[in-house]
Amino acid sequence: MKNRILSITVIVLSTLIFSCNNPSKNQIQSVTVRQEWFPNANYAGELIASKEFAKSENIEIKIEAGSDNIDPIKLVLSGKNDFGVVGADKVLMANESGANLVVIGVINYNSPTCFLALDNKQIKTPKDFEGKTVGVLTGTATEYVYRALLSKAGIDSKKLKEVEAPFDLATFIAGSYDVRPAFIYDEPVSLDMQNLKYNIINPSEYGVSFIGTVYFTTKKMVDEDPETVQSFINAVAKGWEKSIKQPAVAIKYLKEYDSNIDENRELKSLEKGLSFFTGYNNEVLTADLPHWEQMSNTLVELGLLKKSDLKNVVDTSFVTKYHQIKKNGKE
Repeated sequence: MKNRILSITVIVLSTLIFSCNNPSKNQIQSVTVRQEWFPNANYAGELIASKEFAKSENIEIKIEAGSDNIDPIKLVLSGKNDFGVVGADKVLMANESGANLVVIGVINYNSPTCFLALDNKQIKTPKDFEGKTVGVLTGTATEYVYRALLSKAGIDSKKLKEVEAPFDLATFIAGSYDVRPAFIYDEPVSLDMQNLKYNIINPSEYGVSFIGTVYFTTKKMVDEDPETVQSFINAVAKGWEKSIKQPAVAIKYLKEYDSNIDENRELKSLEKGLSFFTGYNNEVLTADLPHWEQMSNTLVELGLLKKSDLKNVVDTSFVTKYHQIKKNGKE
């Protein structure tokens, strides 16, 4: 009898210990995702995910805003945030310096970077940059796309003048410089709202292949808690799919998140940029390997990377699993 009681006691204690070390699948896991910039339409996927899909994936997603002096990479590496949103180029360069980060999903399959010129400047192609003053946002992905564009288009940088462009559009509109780096669904919306005519020079039309923003986390997170990573990807994938179908819903949540945003402007922005969020072959958060390789090789050519090494940087397994399950009708 004593042996039986002892055995039962051991089983109960073992069960309790196991339960403590292995949270129930029904237990909600709280995660944070750090944005790169101030609240805007780019938050759409995470916002809908946090409001409508996270709970069914047994997670709670807390979205933390970015700014011009916040570095999501440092915050994720420090453990302050679980996931981050930055340009793909930043993750590649950080890893070459030993960061050990992993891209788990691609938000913009094609970079939304473009270049603007007011209509009266008669600048319609990269060749027209010659003899003009070009604004540059040094150290950002737009600069790297710009350098790649000059190279692809065979433009001699000595034949143009470069100036540091402020984030504000005022000096561009005033004519202080002729060409402006921009996101195709951001600055053009501001110009449209002021009824200003302009031309867009799209780098992809000149052979520049660049991936835009991505979701990333640490290799440690991927290795030690793949279930939470999968849950996060499932939720944000669904969030982006709904954002594409119902952008007004995403902007409603954005207004709740930050009452200071211009709801009308951000809706126009999201609607203008929907094609940049659909992913490779219309599968959200996806990008094909050749696209990654082209971008990585471009960074090598520009001297920003020593070598193109994607094997330990990009993990497509979570997004692939999401779409496979969806195709099989299990979602």
